[in-house]
Amino acid sequence: MSVSVLLSGKLKDGLIDQFTAICTEAFQVTRAFDGCQNINLTFHVNEIHKFVLTEVWDSKEHYEKYLAFRTEDGTIAAVTEMCVDGPNIDIFNITDA
Repeated sequence: MSVSVLLSGKLKDGLIDQFTAICTEAFQVTRAFDGCQNINLTFHVNEIHKFVLTEVWDSKEHYEKYLAFRTEDGTIAAVTEMCVDGPNIDIFNITDA
């Protein structure tokens, strides 16, 4: 079953451009990773330091393999260091509604 992953957080002041650049580069690998259907970076309209990565994966297991990869390569630690809140990860089953 496909899953939707929302990874959210709030960046420290002055890091929006740096975070966007990291995501732009990292998403090339993410989009090619087994099971990734889509990934996007969005910023809150009024609270510009709040972000959400919206991802769709073939399964929870595919995402967990990807998360392990990003943990091992240091990306998760780097993102955590850039945040005052987060990153928070929520995984949802996608229904046929």
